[in-house]
Amino acid sequence: MTKIMKKLCINDIKKNFNNAASVYGKYCQIQIFFADKIVSFLRNLNIEDGEWLDLGSGTGVLSEKIEKEFNNKNLYRIDFSNKMLLMDKSKNSKILWDLNQGLPPSLNNCSLIVSNFCLHWLTSPELIIKEWFEKLGKDGFLIVSYPTNLSFPEWRNTCSTNKLSYSGNSFPSEELLLSNFSKKEIYLSQKYKYKENFPTVYKLFKNIVNLGAQTTSNKRNTVYELRKLQKFWPKKKDNSVELTWEINILILKK
Repeated sequence: MTKIMKKLCINDIKKNFNNAASVYGKYCQIQIFFADKIVSFLRNLNIEDGEWLDLGSGTGVLSEKIEKEFNNKNLYRIDFSNKMLLMDKSKNSKILWDLNQGLPPSLNNCSLIVSNFCLHWLTSPELIIKEWFEKLGKDGFLIVSYPTNLSFPEWRNTCSTNKLSYSGNSFPSEELLLSNFSKKEIYLSQKYKYKENFPTVYKLFKNIVNLGAQTTSNKRNTVYELRKLQKFWPKKKDNSVELTWEINILILKK
């Protein structure tokens, strides 16, 4: 992807998340589910004193859960969507920042960096996660959740079998993200299957739009292709459709 195309894509991502900010909380069940998973891991970690950051914090789903669990901690919330940050009613520090530019230089001595469903929106996830890791202090933890490249098998297989173009996003591979880290630095890498169910393919895609997650560098499907997807997507007994995510939770220790 050229620099111009990357900039256009980044602008689209920001616009779509801004547009979805007011309804995001009604549709972000998967983000809530994995925010709870991250908190459950945090309970068992011995985290040193230092700054705590939530990268791509959005409306504050993860930050709020962490601060409720650790009531003496305040997280810096960092996101490039101004409207998402405005939906977060916390009075704690919020920073409007494009994470493609690294981290704000003022933030150092980080003992915990968390990020839930953000990394895959960045232009070079395998490089950016290394930059985040370098911002940690000694014995600091970086915890990220992200969809892997094995997500959406129903969608991909329906397109492949019926010679339709796949219009979804490409997601990071676990192998690529881990390639910059030693075995000693990889505290945990654990994958989960998460299934969503919708009455139709059209409702499935509408849910993606409601989350602001419709930006893609692939060619969008035509109306004809959408009808074909609805016709050939595997159906359950009640004629509903599923979308399967593979989500990896990665914990790195400095």
